[in-house]
Amino acid sequence: MPKLTSLSLHAMRTNLRDFNFPTLTRFIFDTGTSISVLDLTSFFERCPSLEFIQISLSYMPQLPTPPPPRKRASLAALQELRLDQTACTIGLLDHLILPKCTEMMLKGTFTGEALDSLGYPTPQIHPSSIDHLPVTKEITKAVAMPNSCTFSGPNGHLSFWCFQENREAFDAEFFTLFSPISVLQIRELWIGQKTEPSFGRKRRPWEQTVAGVHGAFEVLTKVEDLTIVSCETEPFFTALGAVVGGGVLLPGLQRLTVYDGCGDLDVPALTRCAKARKEHFQPLGEVTVVWEKDPGADAVQEVESLREFVGELIHRVGEAPKLVWRGAKCDG
Repeated sequence: MPKLTSLSLHAMRTNLRDFNFPTLTRFIFDTGTSISVLDLTSFFERCPSLEFIQISLSYMPQLPTPPPPRKRASLAALQELRLDQTACTIGLLDHLILPKCTEMMLKGTFTGEALDSLGYPTPQIHPSSIDHLPVTKEITKAVAMPNSCTFSGPNGHLSFWCFQENREAFDAEFFTLFSPISVLQIRELWIGQKTEPSFGRKRRPWEQTVAGVHGAFEVLTKVEDLTIVSCETEPFFTALGAVVGGGVLLPGLQRLTVYDGCGDLDVPALTRCAKARKEHFQPLGEVTVVWEKDPGADAVQEVESLREFVGELIHRVGEAPKLVWRGAKCDG
């Protein structure tokens, strides 16, 4: 098959060293059989045209993860990389150079613990493996949802997916555990859940604590635009309105947008937040409240009371939240 461009191998026991596809652009591979990083990188080197790779491995890897080699395999054409159960790849990312990769998704448990809930080791990624990736340069936007986080910059985006029982809290660790990725320059932050219920289950707000939110905002000092979707809003407004040492959290915050998708918009807490920021710091430049359904006259009147504490107040009904990444809708 000298002109093969797409190859998918599912639940197969195979030796990738036997393959040589110079025209291959798309490769999907999943197996429960142990495979070495050297077998994978050797295969990649013989497929110089690869643009998309998705690998799903499911077996107990051998620890510790080896350090990056002196000479890494270069995938000069690769644009998108997806790793499922990242720990099982035994440091695959540490063995690659990806000069043009602009989309990356790493699934696994990123909690710093020795083992996840299923007994798998947590992914270990060497700092030098992250530093050279274009998707980590000049990060300006982050999307934080239960069990996942997506960072975005001018060159692309990088997604982390974590197991539910290990990662639900929104706090400082939520961002800083992804070191050495710099999150200090994030200017636009989206917090919340998927906008639609999954598997027929009723959507519920993402519950957080004031302390957790406070911790997260402490490390995100450059945020200017904050969007909150389907969250329990009181902890966020309380943290934003807290005055600590004469200052407030997110001192550069200019725009606040809240989507009331779960009926959990705490208007009194939002009012107290806006009032505190105006009295002790500077007023929010723009606050937008979007209701999923008609809120009624009382709720509208309550929101209208915000006007004296903010630069501009916008409220509307029936507009679904949309997050745009590089011209395409993100399933946030």
